[in-house]
Order: sequence, then structure tokens, then C-alpha cells
Amino acid sequence: MIFKDLYDALVELLDEQDNRKDLETCGASVHQLFQSTLDARDTSDTKELLYKAKALIDYCNEQILLYHFKDVPVHWRRMMMDAGLLVTLIQLSSVDTDFQVAEGQIQKIISDLDTCCVVSGSPGADRRLMSNIVLDQLQTWLTDHRTTKEPDYKKAKVVREEIRVTLNYPIQRLSEPPSFEWFLNHCNQEIPTPFIIPKGAIDHWPACNEHPWSSLDYLVSVAGDRVVPVEIGSQYTDSNWGQKMMRFSDFIREHIENKGGKSAYLAQHDIFYQIPRLEKDVIVPDYCYIEPNLTKLYPCGTEDVIKNAWFGPKGTISPLHQDPYHNLLVQVVGSKYLRLISPQQSELVYPRTGLMTNTSEVDVDNTDYEKYPRFEQVDYIECVLEQGEILYIPPKWWHYVKSLETSFSVSFWF
Repeated sequence: MIFKDLYDALVELLDEQDNRKDLETCGASVHQLFQSTLDARDTSDTKELLYKAKALIDYCNEQILLYHFKDVPVHWRRMMMDAGLLVTLIQLSSVDTDFQVAEGQIQKIISDLDTCCVVSGSPGADRRLMSNIVLDQLQTWLTDHRTTKEPDYKKAKVVREEIRVTLNYPIQRLSEPPSFEWFLNHCNQEIPTPFIIPKGAIDHWPACNEHPWSSLDYLVSVAGDRVVPVEIGSQYTDSNWGQKMMRFSDFIREHIENKGGKSAYLAQHDIFYQIPRLEKDVIVPDYCYIEPNLTKLYPCGTEDVIKNAWFGPKGTISPLHQDPYHNLLVQVVGSKYLRLISPQQSELVYPRTGLMTNTSEVDVDNTDYEKYPRFEQVDYIECVLEQGEILYIPPKWWHYVKSLETSFSVSFWF
């Protein structure tokens, strides 16, 4: 039985004595509570064990919130991850044999473990690997038990909309994908410019073929019960903006299928790190593996290609902002309007102060020119990025992005 196999694998992982020094750094009482709960897994009441293990998670979360995430001591993230795996182990020991009951139990296991993984970053030897195995197998079990026939993902496609946008200053569109030599030389200019790679460059992606991301049924089959961080509100600069963890299928039902629902966005999330099965549906463009020269606008490269997902309904917005890396933005589903402004005009876009210096104060859709008079002098370029196209955005170019219909994009920073 899958639950027994996963239970045994977790016991073996958590019983290992190696790599325990980080956990001991949390303090003797915290470490003792973890160890005693683990040791009592077969002799104590499940509710009591869950209470103790979840108390550990809550305590670790309180400690983590005391820091900016990049400054959180690793031992608190490690303890939270192991406490999350301990909660999973305890829950697996009592899964009901009846699917009607087991479904809710397994959804709770996935929710708890996904949340721990996202908050902690899944540190520790084999912790991320084991979490991925548990989460993937539990999602597969749920999906398989909900259907008795082979699904036809071609039946339930995202409905495309007719888009009419007048472009006054269009971005350059290449007639064919560039050579690597041309692309490298272009990136190595003092101030490289944006351009669009035409359709055809991602036709070989599984996300465009046998595993179509345009199929909501397919996405739900792979990740419907997974819990992901969703931005609530039209854009992150709004005062009423917030973020919450929610089931992927609930996000689709409430914000993708429900056209009149509140604006929500699965934005700049490394969904591939969290859900590796989706990562198999995309192929990193070879262009991302060039090595551009370091410049004033690009002082530091990335150790590896940074991948992020952007999934949301019509109307979701990324306000005018800039990023430090070369970027290939791939439009997998739907279309987006983008406006780009050269970094040479940064003084005209009114960058914010404080933590969001990479974001403009200006609301592009409703610009107050009395408050921001210099913005009227800005020269910009724009495009509608269509499904199957790729937009190259150079480092530090300001860009505003708005979904014109249900949209799924992937950005590759390099």
C-alpha cells in the first residue's frame, strides 16, 4: 500500500542521526520535543502526536517571522522542514481505507507539507527529494481514484479571446529565431534592446503538446491538490494587495474559470521547484546558457537559470518595474500586453524608495501627470506577446505587464 511505503521511507529518513546538529541548535527543549514525538510514533495517540508536531511547526514559524527570509538561521528552517515531515508521517499512519474519507485526509497532508516546504525552503539532506516523492505520489493517488478512464486533455481548453490592441511604438519582431552568435553579441551591447522571437521556438515543449497547459483538466490532474502562494489583488503595489496559500484547483475554479472573481495571480513563483512534474513540461531555451559580459547594468550573473511561473486570469498586472538579469519571457498560454522603457530613462519613471527601488511609483493605466510630470517625457516601446512567442527583456529595462486573457507565462533569468 502506498501509504505504508511512504510512512516507512519517512521513518528511515527521520531516524538517521547524521546532520542533526542544525536541529540541536534550536535548543534542547525543542530538539527533545521533536525526538520524543518521533520515538512515540507507534505507542502514543495520533491526536496527541499531531498536536506536539504541529506545535513545533508553529514555534518554528514564529522564529522564522522574526527575520527577513534570507537572514533566517538555517536551523529554524531545518527544524520546520523536519517537523513538517513528522506531521506527514503521523498523518500517513491513520489514512482511512474509504476514499470518501481518505480524500480529505490526503488533501490535508498535502496542504500541511506543501506549506512547510514553501515556508522553509526544504533544507536538509534528501528533505526536498522525499517531500517531492510524497507529494507527487499522493497527488497521483487522488487523481487516479477520481477517474476510471483515460482523460482527454484536448476537450477542456482555456478559451481564447479576440484581442485588439493598437500599438504605437512596437517592439522589434524577428522573422526567425536568431543564431547564438547573434544573440550573444546583442546581449553584449552596452544597452541591449528588447525583441520578440516568433512562434515555433517552443512547439516541441510538452506544455504545448501532450501535456497542454491550455488544458485546465491537465493542470488539475498534475497539481490540483497542491497548495501554492497566490497574490490577491490587481497588483502588488496596491494597498489592498495580499497573499495566501490555496489549493491549485481552488485557484483555477475561483479565479480562472470564474470570470467575475476577485483578481488573483500566481506570480513569480518557482512552481517547478515545488512541482517537478510541471518542470518536465518545459525546456530551458538554449539561449539561456550563453555567458553575457558583465556590465554596469548587469554586474552579476546567475549561478543557474532562474525559472518562474506567471499564471492568472485576464487583467492581472505586474506594475512598472525592472529586474537585474537577462530575461526570456515565454508566453505558453494566452497573451499579454507589455510596455518597456530603457534604463537610460530611469529618472523619468519615479523609482520607489526603500525595499522596492526596482518598482516605479507611476500607475501606467491611470497616470497622474500632475504628480509625475516627467513621466510624460518617457519614450517607450510595446507589444502584445502572443501564445508561443518569446520576448527578450534586457537587464534593468523597465517593464509593465498586463494579461489580456487567461495567461500562463514562464520567465527565464540568466
